[in-house]
Amino acid sequence: MSISKISILASILLFMSSCGLSTMSSKYETVNINVTPSTLQVHGDKVGLTIDANFPEKYFAKNATIDFTPVLVFDGGEAEFKTITVQGESAIGGEATIFYANGGSFSYQDKINYSDEMLNSELELRATGKSKDKEAVFPAKKIASGVLATSKRIENTENILDANSEYEYETILEETATIYFLVNASNIRSTEKSNSDLEKLEEFAKLGNKTHSIEVKSFASPEGSVNLNDNVSDKRAASTLKYAKRLLKKVKLDGASNNELYVEKSEGEDWEGFNELMRKSEIKDKRRITKIVNSVEDLELRERAIRDMAEIYDAIEKNVLPQLRKAQITVRSYQPKKSDSTISVLANSSPNELSLKELLHAASLSTEEKNKIDIYNKAVQIHNNWKGLNNIATIHLNNNDLDKAYQHLSKAEKLSKESDEIKNNLGVVAAWKGQYTKAQNYFNKCKSSEENQALLSIRKGDYKKASRYFKNKKSHNAALAKILNGNNSLCNEKTAACDYLNAISSARSGNSNLVIKYLKSAIDLDSKYKNEASMDLEFIKFKENTDFQNLLN
Repeated sequence: MSISKISILASILLFMSSCGLSTMSSKYETVNINVTPSTLQVHGDKVGLTIDANFPEKYFAKNATIDFTPVLVFDGGEAEFKTITVQGESAIGGEATIFYANGGSFSYQDKINYSDEMLNSELELRATGKSKDKEAVFPAKKIASGVLATSKRIENTENILDANSEYEYETILEETATIYFLVNASNIRSTEKSNSDLEKLEEFAKLGNKTHSIEVKSFASPEGSVNLNDNVSDKRAASTLKYAKRLLKKVKLDGASNNELYVEKSEGEDWEGFNELMRKSEIKDKRRITKIVNSVEDLELRERAIRDMAEIYDAIEKNVLPQLRKAQITVRSYQPKKSDSTISVLANSSPNELSLKELLHAASLSTEEKNKIDIYNKAVQIHNNWKGLNNIATIHLNNNDLDKAYQHLSKAEKLSKESDEIKNNLGVVAAWKGQYTKAQNYFNKCKSSEENQALLSIRKGDYKKASRYFKNKKSHNAALAKILNGNNSLCNEKTAACDYLNAISSARSGNSNLVIKYLKSAIDLDSKYKNEASMDLEFIKFKENTDFQNLLN
């Protein structure tokens, strides 16, 4: 073939390819393109879509390809979905093949990150045809308008956990002295009056604290009849009570002469103490003894069965029973406390004079955020404790300063890796930052509240799971979860946001009267909802409604 013939053939082929693209461009309107959902929606911080395209017969040139790119266009910018290339039967490099004779179709799915600018937007499908070295830009097709962002109406009601100061306005201190008796005896021996327990009790009494209560409790060892042992226990209680009153008056215990402070208890046979001593002992076959105690309900039959074990009873009689012939004197008193005003002053002037609990309590007494943070910082500096750091983080969380919250929680975590409060709050930070997998891991580790789990499920787009967590609740977020799950629930909070959500629920149910009612209430409470309703695609079916128009004018 001569050079001139080759040139002519190339020109013909180039012309044919150019004509193919030109024809495809001019007949582009014959391509049927559907987008699902017809109104784009935000789920889990993503805007997703499905595009189905059908090409008619004798449309798609055999050597051509088309690059399709859905683009969301909004004021100040645009966001592209991924590009898909569709090819003719003789072309290469495409992800779907369309035949010239019979036509064909392709389906496409993608998601992009959502931003608020997308609310007022248009989705257009851009297409560029290629054949050989020729290229043609097809007319852009508008295939959807706006983005429905009802899922973003979630309120940040996660449970944020402060670390408890564990400060007690009333702390009870106690000291106990035990007095032992001979078998069946109830008199207090002189040797017992000088035991170390009683010496400690006297020293405790001399502290001069206000007395809460004085308890005398007596026991008998399980040997002999139950009636006999009950009587012995009663006598030991009486003699010990008399002795306690004399002793405590002598050492000038506060309230020692007040009979109302005394509590007398005769417990009888001390089987609980018996079991405990047996458990700690080295006595042979102690498990058999414990089994008898736990299985034989009749006390006298129980004692007889144990006594019949002659080979080990001597050891019981020698090492166990004497420790059960006893009475106890317990003195309880109030720990002296600083007043709240004193604690508040010291927290700012002399924080070293306060315990960790007192410092944390002082922070809770302050109404000024800066002062709270200063006191928590002092608690950290003095006691190197995680609670102050965690509680500073909660302040930043409530102010939506996620970076500062995370910084303090990270430091707190280094001091206490097992704190549920820290894990929960780190989960909240992650959830609010859109780090949902990370948030879920933290919530699972600390068994976070159902509220937190439910809100995270909404944020992830799992509305069915969120609805299960909320069950029968009718809060704003509970109603939102149910609406998104296809159940047009109403919330019962008296807020503008709740009324607006109820208007959306009513719109989805097609109840125009309720739409107007709730929308009016929302706007009356907060005028911003007038503008939101005018752009919200939830109300697109009501744009021509006169009452709706009047409400927004």
